This record gives sequence, C-alpha cells and structure tokens, in this order.
Amino acid sequence: MIFMVLLTITLAAIVVATAWSAVKDAERESADESAEGVPVPATGVPETLEGVLARQLLDGEITGVQYRRAVHKLAERDADRHPLSVPSED
Repeated sequence: MIFMVLLTITLAAIVVATAWSAVKDAERESADESAEGVPVPATGVPETLEGVLARQLLDGEITGVQYRRAVHKLAERDADRHPLSVPSED
C-alpha cells in the first residue's frame, strides 16, 4: 500500500515538473517573440516565388483563388521548362 502511495506521489511530481517546465519555456518564447517583433527578410536575400506567394496569401495580400491560379501557372511553366522523362522498359 505504501508503495502505491509513493509511486503516485512520484508520478505526480514528475507531471508537475514537466508541466512547469513547459509553461516556463512557453513564457520565454513569447517574451522573445514580442521583443523581436515581426520577422523581416534580410535585404538582398532571394526568395522563391512559392515563398513569396505563400507569404502574400498569409498576409492577406492575395486571395486563395489568386494563390491557386498563380501556383498552377508556375507548375505549368516548370513542366514546360523541365519536363519529366519516363524511363523506357528495355
């Protein structure tokens, strides 16, 4: 019986310690994010077209329909420039 009580207390202490650690990490991350502000890409760093489109979609600069149309055109252009070749069965 005493073994079960000690086991329960030990497990409860482990759960509390883990939860407390997670809360402290979350507080530290939120403090770091608020201090940094909005991340801005470095000037002169090239971005991919897909990345720019995704950022515009998330920022609300373009709609979902516009995003899908642009990605579709990008895929068509990529297929024209770099067609896939299927290996022959020799």
